[in-house]
Amino acid sequence: MTQTLFVDKSTGTFADPLLAYGLAAVVGDALKRAVARGQPSVHLSDHGAYYRLDCAPSLDDARLAVVQAPYVPAVAIRTRKNAAKLPADLPPHAVVDYEAERDKRAEFFELRKGLSKDAQAALGRQENHAELEALRGKYPHPDWDVFRAINPAALIGYNTLMSYWWTIQDGLPEALALLRDLFAQSPNDVGAAVTAWKKLDKAHGWGIKPDRTAAQVYNPSQGKGQNRAKADRLGMGNVKGFWLLEWLKAVGFYRAALTKQLRGVKDRKTYVLAPSEIDMQESGQIMHAFRGRMARAETAIRSDVLASLRYTQALLAFTQQQEGSSMKARLFKSQRPSRVVAGFYSAFYKDLGNAVATMNQSFIRLPGWVRVTRDADVNSALDILAEHEAIARQFDESHSDDHNLLLRYRDFVSGDDLRAFFEFTTAYSAYIIGQRERARGRARQFTTPNLGRLIMHSQEGPRLSKILETEGFQNIAYAIRQATVTAQYRKKQGDRKYDVRYGLGQQLARKAAYPQEFVAELADFLSKYNAENAQVMENRPGPYRRSIRTSDIDDIVALMDEFDDSRLICNLLVAYGYARVPRDPEQETEAHPEGKEE
Repeated sequence: MTQTLFVDKSTGTFADPLLAYGLAAVVGDALKRAVARGQPSVHLSDHGAYYRLDCAPSLDDARLAVVQAPYVPAVAIRTRKNAAKLPADLPPHAVVDYEAERDKRAEFFELRKGLSKDAQAALGRQENHAELEALRGKYPHPDWDVFRAINPAALIGYNTLMSYWWTIQDGLPEALALLRDLFAQSPNDVGAAVTAWKKLDKAHGWGIKPDRTAAQVYNPSQGKGQNRAKADRLGMGNVKGFWLLEWLKAVGFYRAALTKQLRGVKDRKTYVLAPSEIDMQESGQIMHAFRGRMARAETAIRSDVLASLRYTQALLAFTQQQEGSSMKARLFKSQRPSRVVAGFYSAFYKDLGNAVATMNQSFIRLPGWVRVTRDADVNSALDILAEHEAIARQFDESHSDDHNLLLRYRDFVSGDDLRAFFEFTTAYSAYIIGQRERARGRARQFTTPNLGRLIMHSQEGPRLSKILETEGFQNIAYAIRQATVTAQYRKKQGDRKYDVRYGLGQQLARKAAYPQEFVAELADFLSKYNAENAQVMENRPGPYRRSIRTSDIDDIVALMDEFDDSRLICNLLVAYGYARVPRDPEQETEAHPEGKEE
């Protein structure tokens, strides 16, 4: 009785989780077909050197024996050119017409052009709208991006795998038992499985050789080239693999991959889930919602950022549904979404016409700074993620400044390192002022409550709480805000009482590594800030800004001594100083109000 299976991580690329997800999908489907009552489950978890599948009930011979054909978890792709080469007896649910799906997609986008802006926005948010009724039944196939990634470069090899699987339907229980036995222990004995396959193939007379080309679409590191385990000669050729393993990767591609053509080019990015601990049924529902959120094409770096943010949003939103109650309980125990799904293996494919080349492989983590232990935390995290998504979406990657900011932000969002975040916020402070000054639109700000939650939920958060709660820190951050973003907003409104301190964030950051110079630079700014306040109070009517007291500067010096890190104090001041303070419209004004912030 086998209840646990193991999938070795043999490549270090997304081919490994694809194999695990493919096996989990096949095992889950087999159990559903074999069990008359109850809901079988397959739980997938990462154990370092391998992925583990825990199955309930067990995969014994009796259950596998009753799994009836036909069973087709992945479809063949038919085109006008290859229609005659596919098995003639393929049932409709086992094949998809590529040209028909392409035309259906084109019709959908043509209809979408006629929608109002409100309807298009509702479509993007997956909300209801009266105009969207016209699109009912006309949505593109949910797996269209997969079909497009396979055709034409990998189509022949892919369809061969699908044809092989269709051919062996009369020996389905035996093939499933072979896969079970292959993954019943770690290390996986692929050699023994190949030997077993040869015997099974000979007994049934299928004539299917064990080796097939490992396609780059789901084996990013195994392209055509001089690939020989023993370097005894030079020769150009493809990397081979056991066909059942390659078939499982293709099945897993539908369950765990997002592949999208990038905006404005024919290059492509593929993301594959890296599970930490998740149930397959839960994973399927979250992945469906995530794909809906990633429907539009994006530029390369922004695509990475949005993939991380939006999958986290989809995961958290799932826990708010009735079906997600079990995951919510586990999530509150582990506290971080990154302990459910670690992130994504990613590959960038360069379009070469009729072929593609893998140009880059990376790993995009889910935000480690998202932490939830109760329902209120989920809502708070979703607010923070929405704020960060809005900021990331405003960057135009074709501009060098935006490109560099996105690079810094990707380093931060894909990890739990506040240093990367502070590099971004310091550079972003100049971006906010510059964009607004040049009237290029309203550059978005972080809000102070969400900024505080993010910092407190990071690994260093508990240590930094004292800094954030210190009165002097809050007062000086207020002064920075008033002298920069608030003063600029007032200037735009025709109120020129206060000068805008352009480049203040960068001036402070340049001195941050040297405590004495940083304190001198900060004191110089605050002295001029107070002098300007005094001058305005003498010559102009209120309301007025609050001035800074000597005790506020003493607080900063004391924090620098305690934490022995002037750069940290500076980074936090700049981040908070350029953030927006949310305001209650009905709140009464103070004696010296800050004024409206944008």
